Amino acid sequence: MTNETSPETNAFLADVADKLESAASNLEAGVGATSAAIGGWTSKYANANFASKLAYTACYTFSYGVCFPIFVACHYIPKNNSLVDGLVDGGASANTSVDQFMERARAGRLARKEQDLMSSEYSEIAEDGAGALELI
Repeated sequence: MTNETSPETNAFLADVADKLESAASNLEAGVGATSAAIGGWTSKYANANFASKLAYTACYTFSYGVCFPIFVACHYIPKNNSLVDGLVDGGASANTSVDQFMERARAGRLARKEQDLMSSEYSEIAEDGAGALELI
């Protein structure tokens, strides 16, 4: 067996090599343009991405570094003693206070809405009365 190739095969392989080289250079040029476009995009939105990562990292650190050890420590507190009873009663009292505060705020908003409604009704009546007096 001989390893000689025909001139047609050599021409075909040279043509394929030229096309591959052309495609590679086009690809490199396209990658350069794409990376430039991506670089502009990342610089434009870098602050939003930074803020998002900062918020995620801060919340993760707080939950795993602070809340987790506290919950583990609370797991080992005995259930039936005055400390736990005090914590439960304090939590219930805090919930009651928040409910009362929210009810007062809701009542205040309703009173202001009612007052605004009444003042608008009275202003309409006053305008109708003024129009009637002009006719006389």
